[in-house]
Amino acid sequence: MKKILLTSTLCVSFMFAQSAPSSNYNYEVTPFAAGILSDSQANLDDDHYLNGGISLAKNLEESFIDQVELAIMRSESIEYKSGGNTNVNRVFINAVKKLPLTEKLAAYGLVGAGYQDVTQEKKDNDDSALLNYGVGLRYDLPYYGIALKGDVRHLFGINDKSNDFMYTVGLAMPLGKKYPEKIVAKVPVVNEEIEDGDDDNDGVLNSKDLCPNTYPGAKVDENGCELDDDNDGVVNRLDKCPDTSPGVKVNKDGCVATIDLKINFDTDKTIIKPKYSGRLHEFAKILKENSKLTALIEGHTDSVGTEEYNEDLSARRAASAVKYLEKLDIDPSRLESTHYGETQPIASNATEEGRAENRRVIGLINQ
Repeated sequence: MKKILLTSTLCVSFMFAQSAPSSNYNYEVTPFAAGILSDSQANLDDDHYLNGGISLAKNLEESFIDQVELAIMRSESIEYKSGGNTNVNRVFINAVKKLPLTEKLAAYGLVGAGYQDVTQEKKDNDDSALLNYGVGLRYDLPYYGIALKGDVRHLFGINDKSNDFMYTVGLAMPLGKKYPEKIVAKVPVVNEEIEDGDDDNDGVLNSKDLCPNTYPGAKVDENGCELDDDNDGVVNRLDKCPDTSPGVKVNKDGCVATIDLKINFDTDKTIIKPKYSGRLHEFAKILKENSKLTALIEGHTDSVGTEEYNEDLSARRAASAVKYLEKLDIDPSRLESTHYGETQPIASNATEEGRAENRRVIGLINQ
């Protein structure tokens, strides 16, 4: 029965898997196999035994936690040293946090609580509330939204004081694709029996006006709808970026949604710290999704040192950020760098905190 259930789960998951990143889905199902190194006080004939399971994770947005995971595990027919055997069922609810390492490879950590059901209890091998925590790696396979996952965990029994270690290997598959909301244009119904007029005073008669409630004074086309010269879906009156390139995705202001790329450096250093990796990956993702965009990278320093030295240092800092983005597959022709030395501080150079703010690189996306 369990083999049939696992096979069915795999088949359904592959049916729903599409040629898109796993982040485009609401849920993730992961069948996995595991090995458990059990505490010797459990009196088991073999302290290293197999375990199988399946987890269902909900992908979260705008949250520090990336996923909430429900996991069910089972170990079957585990022999006792004193004779007899038992099955062990475990269930967990875990919080999962990812840390991108490359475009496809990420580390993750998890922590959670659960319960262990031992069908034949002996000595210290008892039913127990559990805690577990661990770390792992996941590799996103191209095109299918599927990922290979592996981790190691510490399982601690609250009731029986057990200390077990578990290692897992699984295949994560997406379910529930996210679809953007579709905007449906509403065409007004013209009552031909009523005398034609121009109720919104836009110069287009009601019978031909497809946008009958035009904003007063707005410029309209022959259909009575406001002009959108760059065809980005945002009318000229509201468009803060009126010359957007064709095909570029924009926000409600008609501009590309960008992130604030700001990287700070230690004194006299050009090395980019690991904590800025995620921000650089986000910056590169925007450029990849909008191939017509370019970026300007600005380098800056504090006032320590000579003006000539700081000008060179700021140039090297900007070059360091450009090189990082090139390693993320951004074409060098789309990246321009400039440097300002110590000439454009954003905080006082009289304090250590202010100088730390001034040692920076800024990334700007050209709309």
